[in-house]
Amino acid sequence: MTKQRIVRAAVSGAVLWLAGWGGAAGAAEVSASPHRPRTLDDALLEVNTTVPDFGGMYYDEKGRLVVRLVHASAAPAARLAIAKVFGQEKIPAEGLVTEPATRTFAQLKALHERLTPGVLSVAGAVVTDVDEKTNRVAIGIESAEARARVEKVLERLEVDRDAVDIIEVGRILPTNVQGGWRPINGGNQIETPGKYCTLGFTAFQGNVLGFVSNSHCTQTQGGVEYTPAYQAVYPDLAGTEITDPVYTSGGTCPAGRICRYSDSAFFSASVPVNPLVAYTPGPFNLSISSWLEVPGKVLYPSQGQTVYKTGRTSGTTSGTIQWACATINSGGGPHTYFCNYIATNTTQNGAGGDSGSPVYFLSGNTATLTGIMWGAGSDPWHFAFSPLGSVQNELGIVPYCQGNVGC
Repeated sequence: MTKQRIVRAAVSGAVLWLAGWGGAAGAAEVSASPHRPRTLDDALLEVNTTVPDFGGMYYDEKGRLVVRLVHASAAPAARLAIAKVFGQEKIPAEGLVTEPATRTFAQLKALHERLTPGVLSVAGAVVTDVDEKTNRVAIGIESAEARARVEKVLERLEVDRDAVDIIEVGRILPTNVQGGWRPINGGNQIETPGKYCTLGFTAFQGNVLGFVSNSHCTQTQGGVEYTPAYQAVYPDLAGTEITDPVYTSGGTCPAGRICRYSDSAFFSASVPVNPLVAYTPGPFNLSISSWLEVPGKVLYPSQGQTVYKTGRTSGTTSGTIQWACATINSGGGPHTYFCNYIATNTTQNGAGGDSGSPVYFLSGNTATLTGIMWGAGSDPWHFAFSPLGSVQNELGIVPYCQGNVGC
């Protein structure tokens, strides 16, 4: 698989599509170009154009709209301007209250736009925003290590430090199967050196809690070399390979090939894990719509049954078992698998990076585990998987199931 990097999501302000607003006053100054949507900040600047004392607004814990003003006497004008720009419904039944502001929203927005390019180019910087609660510009960083780098940028730009807050917020990754999750769960992306794969399911090996993915996702297929697995990407270590039986030849293994009963490896977890499987709305939709609980397992499914899988590339897809407990050659090498399965469908249901996907029976909001995917192909579209019975036997594991127990 071609190595790629997940782009970290960085949010600059609260960007919304705000259709149907009125407010012709000041529209020339803040109207969006044809190439970008009109944003929340555009609308707040429009209010500021009408009310020069306006410093922003937010809702408090009582549901009231709090309007920040340099001079409180501007409150009636602010109420009118907010209703004109946002609509009367913006002012809640709980009422509108004012708080003092040191800076206007326009001043804060200008400062935000000035510092954002330099700050967000710094390693460890995550987000910049006009924070209307504090009447300052806020800068979010991954960890304390990034603070000094951000401070250097602010010093170079000769920014008024009293107008800026630096806050630790952690990393932000996409909220989908390719994003970072803690605890870790089945169906999410993992990265091992040189490739992307999918975390199959969480499991116990004796008293060791960890997770299962494919043997071919490790640095050496078959045999333990303690491959690190990151979730979602390096350097966020999620686990280390500790069990990966060697492939053997001879006996019933076809001549010139090496054999096992499953393409699987067990990783001891270095972060918290959950007995859940990610579910997406459909093929190649990677947004997570729900988390499926794992109530139990089926060791060996049967021909004709419909199974599902969730992978980091193609999301949740399904197939009907056409080949059950078959001996299957992998087209990517000399590896052969005894008593493995192939499920077929009329549409694409697997792609590179889905290796390691949990295979399960779907019922309501539950996933009954029955295997782990290791290959896919077309004509017709199909995916191959190792049954859970073989995975358990070769790795000495049991799945981590609902109720915080092995099943």
